[in-house]
Amino acid sequence: MKVTRSFWFGLGTGLILSAMLIMVLSPLHGQAVAPGASQADTGVQQEPLNPTVPVKPSETTQPLQEVNLPVNQSATSIDRQFVIPKGASAERIADLLLAQGFITDKETFLVGAHHLGVESRFSAGTFNLSAGLSPEELIHRLIKK
Repeated sequence: MKVTRSFWFGLGTGLILSAMLIMVLSPLHGQAVAPGASQADTGVQQEPLNPTVPVKPSETTQPLQEVNLPVNQSATSIDRQFVIPKGASAERIADLLLAQGFITDKETFLVGAHHLGVESRFSAGTFNLSAGLSPEELIHRLIKK
């Protein structure tokens, strides 16, 4: 097998994506755990391997802490930051929106931008967007600064 730049790029991309998936799917939600940490240290209680044998909590086990979410965030609509790089075209912006899950169809976004005549009015910057927005609402939020 010939090792080329595209091989290393693919390998690096795969490692980065797998690390990101692990962070998203982790039961600790991205919290780092020191090697050898007990379940009392992590706050995660595990099911016993043999359900017929009762497990007694030890004196060192700490109760789970309650998590308080801010009042202005709902479980279905969480704003995330989206960055438009300097000099990005409408097509590049559509690619970024698709890759980050803000839109499901690149062409719908591009047609909407063309229909509204704002293909060249996108400016570089950071925007707070929600994943459930329509392409038209995304366009309006991205041209306002």
